[in-house]
Amino acid sequence: MLVVADSSPLIYLSRVGALHLLSALFDEVVVPRAVWHEAVERRPSAPGIDALHQVRWLRVLDDPSLELDLGLDPGETAAILLAESLRADLLLIDERVGRKVAQARGLAVRGTLGVLVQARQLALLPALKPVLDALVAAGFRIAPALIREALAHVGEGAEPANATSTDRS
Repeated sequence: MLVVADSSPLIYLSRVGALHLLSALFDEVVVPRAVWHEAVERRPSAPGIDALHQVRWLRVLDDPSLELDLGLDPGETAAILLAESLRADLLLIDERVGRKVAQARGLAVRGTLGVLVQARQLALLPALKPVLDALVAAGFRIAPALIREALAHVGEGAEPANATSTDRS
């Protein structure tokens, strides 16, 4: 399975020590140069960046022509256009607007949470909750309802203690 990744899944999976899951789940993972720049070169001392420098299975490809304005940041645009040009099986992207644009263009999408759920279902993770706790602690923004849904989907308990939401009712 050929997968194109945007920066957010790479950044957050590396921050929680779960970057290796991408190579375990997918045959080939590629990123456009704009995503590599956004995820690695622009943040040389950010948490988890060392893991991205060490992987050998991630291929960085030249950006497709970015003349088409999708109304997204350059990394998201490059990831969507590269996924289209390569006819990728899947685009890994977290940002809601980017996901909607990609889906409207006919791309299959999955986010960081979806990768972790799949890994748990395939027993590549012993438990999902500790990884979600770490993800939230690393600054990943996710609705508590999505966390509950993911944990229920894999047969685990409650949401991470420090998950936040504006709706507390």
